[in-house]
Amino acid sequence: MSIKTRALALALAAMAAFTAPARAADPVKLDVGYIPILAAAPLFVLTGEGWAKQEGLDVKLTRFVDGPAAIQALAAGQIDMIYAGVAPVIVARSKGVDVSVVANSGIEELVLVARGPLAKLAKEKPAADAVKELAAATGRKIKFGTQPAGSVPDTVLRHWLFKVAKLDPAIVEIVPMGIEKTQQALMAGALDAADIREPTITIVKKTDPQAHIMALGGEMFPGQPGTVVAARGELLKKHEDAIKRFVKIHARAVDVVTKDPKRAATLSNEHLGKGMVEPEVLEEALTSPASKFAADPRVIVEAVKRMQAFQQEIGTAQGGGAPVDEAFDLRFIDAAK
Repeated sequence: MSIKTRALALALAAMAAFTAPARAADPVKLDVGYIPILAAAPLFVLTGEGWAKQEGLDVKLTRFVDGPAAIQALAAGQIDMIYAGVAPVIVARSKGVDVSVVANSGIEELVLVARGPLAKLAKEKPAADAVKELAAATGRKIKFGTQPAGSVPDTVLRHWLFKVAKLDPAIVEIVPMGIEKTQQALMAGALDAADIREPTITIVKKTDPQAHIMALGGEMFPGQPGTVVAARGELLKKHEDAIKRFVKIHARAVDVVTKDPKRAATLSNEHLGKGMVEPEVLEEALTSPASKFAADPRVIVEAVKRMQAFQQEIGTAQGGGAPVDEAFDLRFIDAAK
């Protein structure tokens, strides 16, 4: 090779090295916790479609039985983000945990579903009258299943029982338990009714066509806050740009869940069905009146304040009156827009 040829080759190599794209940075690892409810569907969409990888995010999913368990793991640094109810986030902040809501997912998720004699009566008359009549006829308290005191489901149920239906506390029994146990107890006939979310609502109604929806989410608590996306403060400081990218694809996934429930059901099946629930059932659940989605957390701020005030009124507040506005970090959803 001549000196001139060698010089040209070296020059071309130098140009190639200069113009070649830089090696992609290592992906940001995010361990995201979720509870097995349909409001977490956007998470399954954004991972299942490969959008997280495209955005340089290495997302690992961790399943929890309920929101409090997820927030405990978040507080301990075992996970980075959660898809769970807003109440545990407010409580955690009141206890000094640096966690903020960065996006919303589901709203007005919880629906009151009855089975057995109560369902039969509620089909014929107003729900409150059905409860009173069954209590009078049986001489026992009517059992309502929900989650532990202070949780969103417990608060929503109490609001409906005592503020909307205006029932006498002496004729009802509130039975706290986990999400999956509530479904099992309702199907076993151990409860008269329960406030449950999708896909449990659709599963119960398919198993028992006589099951009856006594009250929809907005009837139980107007603007009922549901599932949010929350993250540790340390993560928001260290990986602000990565979380902006995550919230952007979350908002995109919410759009898919709303407009293409068939696709969303297929991607959610692995995490919600585990081979036991057909994608068709999940698709039906996504199109039910109990499935409402919105990515912007602003839609629930005022409802969260009203819920906190009601919890303080009935003595189940665990957040010590922590300022609600401070729990929401809106710069991420604004960047997504």
